[in-house]
Amino acid sequence: MSPELGRLLLDLLGRPYRLAMGLHALDLQDWLVVTADHAAEVAEKRRLLDAGADIHRLLPEGAAAAAETAALVEAHLATHAPAVRVDAGIADPLIRAGLAVQEDLCLLEGSPEGYRLVGAFVAFPSRWWLAEKIGRPMPAIHAPVPGLEAAIGGPVRLFFERLQADRPVWRVNWSLTDDPLLHQPSSAFRRTATEVTAAEAGRQLWLRVERQTLRRLPRTGLVLFTILTFVEPLASLAQDRRLALLLADRLDELPAAMLTYKNLATRLPAITSYLRAAAAA
Repeated sequence: MSPELGRLLLDLLGRPYRLAMGLHALDLQDWLVVTADHAAEVAEKRRLLDAGADIHRLLPEGAAAAAETAALVEAHLATHAPAVRVDAGIADPLIRAGLAVQEDLCLLEGSPEGYRLVGAFVAFPSRWWLAEKIGRPMPAIHAPVPGLEAAIGGPVRLFFERLQADRPVWRVNWSLTDDPLLHQPSSAFRRTATEVTAAEAGRQLWLRVERQTLRRLPRTGLVLFTILTFVEPLASLAQDRRLALLLADRLDELPAAMLTYKNLATRLPAITSYLRAAAAA
C-alpha cells in the first residue's frame, strides 16, 4: 500500500460515518499527486483514448476553462514534478492535461439548476457513464446516491457558490468492488452481486479510494474537480490491524440504503467477519 493511500485511509476511516462533504483545505503545492503508478496509468489513459473509449467530452462553454486547466496543470508539473513530460503535440488542451496526470479532470460551470458538467477527461470512472453526466447539473449527477440531496444538497450548493480561487479543498470517497480495473464505466454491477465469503473476501474484493480536489479557476471562474483513484486488494488493507478494524466499524455504520447503493447489503456479514478475523490473527 502506498504511503499516500495509507494517509487517505486513516483520514477516511478514522471517524464515524456520516453523509457529509468531508472537506479539507488544500495546499496548492500538493494539488496533483505523482505516484509510482504514474507511467502505467497515463499509458492506460492513452490506450483507452486510442481505442475510442468515451472518456473525453467538452461542451463549447467549457472551452476556455479547458485551456486554463491545461496551463495550470503544465505549470504545476513544471514546478513540482519536472520529470513528468507533457505531450505538447496534443492540440486539445483537456486531453493534453488528462494525458499528463493520473487524475481525471472535470469542469463545472454555474447555472440556475446548479453547477453543470461542461467538460471532462475521465478515464477511470467508478461505474458511471460520462455520456450520461455531461451537461447535467450536480443534483442530477448525484441523484443515484441515496439521501445525498436531502442531507447535504443545500451545503453542496452553498459551497460551490462560495468556493474561492485561493482556497481549494480536497476530500476522499470510497467503495468496495469485485473488479480491480480502473476503467469501470458500467453501472450494471448494481443489478448483480458476486457471492463473497468470509474466508475469501480478501481476494474477492478491492477497496477503491478517490482523492478528490476542487478549485475555482482564477480566470474563467469555473470549478475544476480532479479525481485520483487508488485500487487496493482488501487482503492488503487487512494486513494492517488498525485499518481492518476501522473499515469494519465504518461498514457497520452504513445505513441500509447506502449498503444497497454500494452493493454491500448481502456481502456485509462476510466482509466484516473477514476484517475482524484478519485483525485478530
